[in-house]
Amino acid sequence: MELNGETKKFFLVVAVFAGCFFSLLGVSCSSLPERAMKVTTTANSADVRYENANNELASGKYDLAKLHFAQAYNLAYSVDDPDLLCRIALSGISYKIITGTLEAQNPGADSFIDSLSATEILAEARYFAERSARSSVLSAVCSICEVNIELSKGNTNFLIYENHLRNAEKSLAKEPYYLAHAYRSFGDVYIRSKKYGEAVEYYGKAASVHTKNRYLFEIGTDWYGIARAQSLAGKKQDAISAMTTALKYDRDSENSSAIAADYFAIAKILMKGETSVGDRKDAKKNARWAASIFKSIGMKENAAECENFASEIE
Repeated sequence: MELNGETKKFFLVVAVFAGCFFSLLGVSCSSLPERAMKVTTTANSADVRYENANNELASGKYDLAKLHFAQAYNLAYSVDDPDLLCRIALSGISYKIITGTLEAQNPGADSFIDSLSATEILAEARYFAERSARSSVLSAVCSICEVNIELSKGNTNFLIYENHLRNAEKSLAKEPYYLAHAYRSFGDVYIRSKKYGEAVEYYGKAASVHTKNRYLFEIGTDWYGIARAQSLAGKKQDAISAMTTALKYDRDSENSSAIAADYFAIAKILMKGETSVGDRKDAKKNARWAASIFKSIGMKENAAECENFASEIE
């Protein structure tokens, strides 16, 4: 039977409707993509801001880091992501330790970093860790942060801190990033307790893990710790050698503030103990080069400190 125009139009509409109906029932054409059963747009956006903030913190861009941590925190809160919230909170503690702002700077502020103390943020991080699918891992990282806070406050319960870190280490065997931070925290404990050989060992372990897993921004910090321990132990040449390695990795990561800090550290190491004419000349040169790099990135106070150091070298 030949179909007229109206009849053809009717069957076409029915066919389209049936196709849509069966598609809704799950009988879709093989060429169409399956509907996603999980939306991660907001969480992904939070994670990007979080990673940017961590890189900014490592680069000394503290204002940007604080802004992006706060944005990431609010986004993660809005989609109830306890794992990401915990990690952001822990990085917020690192921010407060690095910037020397352990107490709440502005209670009631929009940024959790300003409105809470480091101890209060740690309490939130522990709560988020308990609610996450990785509670044992994130709780272990919380213990590491607790040790870091205690050291930053000048407390000296070193044996207790070592026990916390050893317990955390057991839970982080399959988490290289956090395991390396546990090793670095061991190094910090040993520096404070004047066990410089052990400090060198554990900073070295952190550097090894970070290097193996290509955490480029972290490696320079590990070697800076090694250099500090060697310097405090009176091993001047070993300290300079370690600083040279730190400088190499900070250059590789284009971490400008760390590069400048490395040059300044070399200058200060050169001026420790007995100094030769060459030591003093090299120290002055390194301090002034550090100042020029700090100036190039707008860190004027740091630049002035380097210039003052250089001008006092005879």
